[in-house]
Amino acid sequence: MWKNSLNFIANVLLFILIIITLLGVCSELLFNIVSISRTGVIIFDVLSLLLLMMIMFRKKLYIIYKRNISAKINIIFAISLFIIGIWQLYLVLTISGFSKWDPGNIILQAMEKKQWAGEEYFSYYPNTYFLMLLEHVIWYLIGKPNIEVLTIILNILNYLLIDSGIYTLYRVSKKYINLVVAKTAALLSIIFIGVSPWGCLTYSDPLAFSLSIFSISLLLSLRFSTTNRKYMYSFLIGFLMVIDYLVKPSLVILFIAAIIVTLPLLKELIKSERLSIIIIAMTVMASYGSYLAYRNNNSFVTFDSSKSFSMTHFADMGIKNNGGYSQEDTVRDMQILDSKERQRADIQDWVTEFNRKGLTGYQVFLVKKQILNTSDASFAWGNDGEPFIRPYCKSNFAKLSRKLFIPKYNSALKAINDILWIITLIFMLFSLCAKDWITLLLKYVVLGFALFLLLFEGGRSRYLIQFLPYGFLLSGIGFYKLQKILDERIKLV
Repeated sequence: MWKNSLNFIANVLLFILIIITLLGVCSELLFNIVSISRTGVIIFDVLSLLLLMMIMFRKKLYIIYKRNISAKINIIFAISLFIIGIWQLYLVLTISGFSKWDPGNIILQAMEKKQWAGEEYFSYYPNTYFLMLLEHVIWYLIGKPNIEVLTIILNILNYLLIDSGIYTLYRVSKKYINLVVAKTAALLSIIFIGVSPWGCLTYSDPLAFSLSIFSISLLLSLRFSTTNRKYMYSFLIGFLMVIDYLVKPSLVILFIAAIIVTLPLLKELIKSERLSIIIIAMTVMASYGSYLAYRNNNSFVTFDSSKSFSMTHFADMGIKNNGGYSQEDTVRDMQILDSKERQRADIQDWVTEFNRKGLTGYQVFLVKKQILNTSDASFAWGNDGEPFIRPYCKSNFAKLSRKLFIPKYNSALKAINDILWIITLIFMLFSLCAKDWITLLLKYVVLGFALFLLLFEGGRSRYLIQFLPYGFLLSGIGFYKLQKILDERIKLV
């Protein structure tokens, strides 16, 4: 009964949010088609022709898809992976550059150089300190290179993490769900992130994408483990929970969702998995405690916890304008030295803004914000900072990547991404038919992230990157359900 209620609530809310997003993406698609250049039109025509041919020969392609992988397909698969690897290396060499906003602050501080926001930046945004520390360690271990070399190495590591994450996603979803879901989720991950320029940004987004995959993989391994490995999984989950929180606090939504969907079995789990729960709790306390002890007593960066922005600061920004970053609110909160007074000011400001909008006005605002949060299939590449990224490579070797991705996605490529994003969302709608525990968990993770972005700072689809793996898994499950429907219809015919 409780499981059915949870499933019903998730289905209703997700259906509303996905439909809103679909409407927003359709609008984006029309705008991008109108904006396509002549060269873009040719690219779009060729790709549209390929799509039309796939539709025309869908039955044959469907039969091939259903067959077991042959030796020839294995060779094609290996060649495809090689081409993807070469493409990723090309993007790293031609797009890697300096970003003035948060990535710039972090990498300069990691190299012990003066950055424009000052050392207090890490006091205001404590979640960026851990990423800076990782970059500092890498910089030190590879011999303290210049910023160009460090950026390229960090971006190569980005793509290695992305690729290993996609492979892990395929293996785990194949083991715990099915092969169709594994193929679909992996393919979508490659299309939207694997061959995209996002691995060329030295920031937390590509890292968070991989962390989400590793987190769900460990969680499923623990959930269905019947051996002593569960204690190893428990330790790794506890450690990864801390890493997730330090990189992007919103990543812990996965674990909150896991508690919610496990509530009907909570008493039984506490009895049967008491040792695993203790290991997770002890690992979290030991890991996070050690990190705090280092952060608060290091000589590398002076840290003042009283200056850190609380969740009320981000909630206050999340209800204004487009629900995104507000320089005005940030400066105001920086000028309020007392943390409690700052929090009271944020709450009062939020209440004032809510009263100004009214209940119906706030609902309209949330609809607009949901579209801004989720409709851009390039995930707002090029929308943050000015310039978003300044590539180091200036030769003609970078001509193709500049045409496709600098300063923003090419309109034709963006239109293609929009079409693929629409298909992904439609598949997600079919996943609402599934009721198993894994699907229910994925629904609540996606729903939790969507609500988080609606309530706190959002306003752009870059924040989607961190929980794309969960959406791709839901899309794979939806595709599997759709495939079952088609199989039944073919049998009836």
